[in-house]
Amino acid sequence: MPYLRKYGLLYLLATLWILAPSCQCKKEHINPPEPPPPPQDVYLVTSISLNHVPKDSFVYNDQQQLIQHWDYNTTYRQWQNYITFDYNADGYVKTARYYNENDNTEKSLSQQDQLSWNTGKLLVYTTRYRELGQAISGYDTTTLLVNANKQFTLSGSKDTFVFNIGIYGNMVAFKEYAYQQQDVGQFTAHNYMNVTGAPLIFEEYRYTMTYGNQPNPLYPYLSKNPLLLQIVTADLQNKWKGYPYLASEHLVTSFRYEEANGDHATIPVTYTPFASSAYPQDQLIGSDIISYRYRVIKHQ
Repeated sequence: MPYLRKYGLLYLLATLWILAPSCQCKKEHINPPEPPPPPQDVYLVTSISLNHVPKDSFVYNDQQQLIQHWDYNTTYRQWQNYITFDYNADGYVKTARYYNENDNTEKSLSQQDQLSWNTGKLLVYTTRYRELGQAISGYDTTTLLVNANKQFTLSGSKDTFVFNIGIYGNMVAFKEYAYQQQDVGQFTAHNYMNVTGAPLIFEEYRYTMTYGNQPNPLYPYLSKNPLLLQIVTADLQNKWKGYPYLASEHLVTSFRYEEANGDHATIPVTYTPFASSAYPQDQLIGSDIISYRYRVIKHQ
């Protein structure tokens, strides 16, 4: 019996020794990681038109950063004044320079903004120029509010401003953006001005947006540049008082518009896709239409 136990133990040890490499190999065998998705074509918005009238034009550098914004002069029917942008290492705007073109032959620097990103706020230090940009005419500082994710949340102020030099009265004016993750869920514009001896001015309007899953091609550029955001979403034709949803990550599908006087409407938004992409060629907003042109960078 001791003899059998001895050789039984040796047989067991030999079996474990033989199986150990096999077990080790099985333990090391893992499924390879999934290959990365193939690179996607890049769609850069080069211009926007509103009701077939040009509104904004954009120029990009080799790193696909938006470095110029051009205004369209509807009188002369040409792109004329423009702004250039520089960015910090994180891709957020740090400098903006504003140029005017006189008779389309001579450009002049009219303004420069230096931006300082801080916790909860963005300071814009403005220098204004005269004499074709050769002399300084004044300085100004503006504070914009941002949240913890550096999303632009407020321009103007909710505090009451009192003025008593020459004219007397008070005012409150601001525009506020509230977010649902990366989308502007609600936008509020408030303008109250009470000047002694003049009619009271009060208007307030609010948008509440609903979104789908389609990507907004403007989002990567407006989300890191509040100056450009305010320009592109501004309403130049006083229809629906602006387009705050153009700053969102996704395309809006509808929004509710409300005014302080009780007027309200729900506006559906539909799209015509650009070629076979997920991006819009035309965006139908009620009776208005926003059209996009693209520069497509194909990946080989």
